[in-house]
Amino acid sequence: MTQYEPRIVPWRYKADLDELKRAFYPKKFGTADQRREAVVKVRCWNTRGPYVPHTVESTAHLTEAKMLDEQALLCGTPLQLSYTMAMIRFVNGLLDPTQQSQFAIPLHTLAERMGLPSWFVELRHCGTHERELPSLDMLRLASESALEWLWQYYWDAEEEPAQDEEEHEKTPDVSVEAVDRVLRKVPSVANMLTTNGNMWKTQRVSSSFTGDQDPQQKRQKRAEKPEERLERFVLAAKDAWRSVKTRPDIFIGALMRNYRSRQGPVLELLADRIQPFGFELCRWVSENYDAAIKQGHSALRARFDAARLRALLGQLCATTLDLKKVLAHWDRWAEMLRAHPNYVALKLLEGCEQQLQSVADKLRKRHTREVEELQALTQRLRGCVVSSELNMYQLAQSQSLEASPTLPAEAVPVAQVVPSANDILNDLAQLKKTTQHRRAVRTWDTAPDWTPKPFGMV
Repeated sequence: MTQYEPRIVPWRYKADLDELKRAFYPKKFGTADQRREAVVKVRCWNTRGPYVPHTVESTAHLTEAKMLDEQALLCGTPLQLSYTMAMIRFVNGLLDPTQQSQFAIPLHTLAERMGLPSWFVELRHCGTHERELPSLDMLRLASESALEWLWQYYWDAEEEPAQDEEEHEKTPDVSVEAVDRVLRKVPSVANMLTTNGNMWKTQRVSSSFTGDQDPQQKRQKRAEKPEERLERFVLAAKDAWRSVKTRPDIFIGALMRNYRSRQGPVLELLADRIQPFGFELCRWVSENYDAAIKQGHSALRARFDAARLRALLGQLCATTLDLKKVLAHWDRWAEMLRAHPNYVALKLLEGCEQQLQSVADKLRKRHTREVEELQALTQRLRGCVVSSELNMYQLAQSQSLEASPTLPAEAVPVAQVVPSANDILNDLAQLKKTTQHRRAVRTWDTAPDWTPKPFGMV
């Protein structure tokens, strides 16, 4: 089932929003013109806080500029400025939030993804940078087209999550293929990040941010820069993640099947750029660890023995685990950790505790309840998680670990000897025999001729 995060809106009931829709678009409903009342209502909603969606606010701005033109209240340059500013705010408000990349993406590319006409971006550029303002005829056409776009993509758009889920169920192969295409690039991306690990953490301003390039420059063929290659990988990973959004185990399971220890920077990159990736990865590891102990096998055990699991958890705590995100979504994390009170959960909590030592006091005060619950849960797990868990995990049978051609040499250490059940029983018998021998040792005998002397004297 798809989960939606709640958000604050300025209206109380959905009927209020439907009433506003009819007021903004009277021709589509055959009702009286109430656009002025709609603009006033949006202004009223703005006084309640920054909760008015950009689409609603842009509809009000464009409608108001159009009404000033129709009623001849403005003309000439003031009218051009009114139209132009409404269009600039409309385009920027739609595209800027999607500019989540560390490296700026051309606005034409972002507009194409959203289904926004590319000439809106050109108009926005002319109104912002060019010496001459766009003509009134062009601005009137743009305003009409923008209002129609808002009607099609916001006001008249109906969400059908159930139908989307059915479509995903009908075409699972497409999602798997998208994931496989992304994961084939992971080794090369890991090598690139190993060479320059801070490359994706540094903001770079693109020269083509507005999408305007010299035609001669467009025709010149050039080699793809590492930053652009990395950005292309991130965009492909996001698309693949969205394609399996309701089944994240497909993405994570495929990533872990071919995981290498040197690919830690890729985990850090994906956790930073894909919001739920860090949580879903930790959940997958914890669930599969439980399955290995209880059922004797799991996808995690097929790839990671006890030594490599410790190394993986060290990487998760050092790179993937973000304390700010854990505290911000603590209810979800707490539910997962309480459902799997095992060695993995304890290590994740200890990683959070370590980050908590260097966190700012402001964050501690903001999440006082979450911090207290995190520390209490850590103490409880320290008392109930036994050290023999990893031995049980190591003994778990793994069919994939035996003679698997896809596993590298580092998957099965050469010098490692996995203890058998007979070895453990023999050790227990020897321990029992030693304990009984210690109990049979004779007590101290009395000394017949003993004279007490001060300490240190012979």
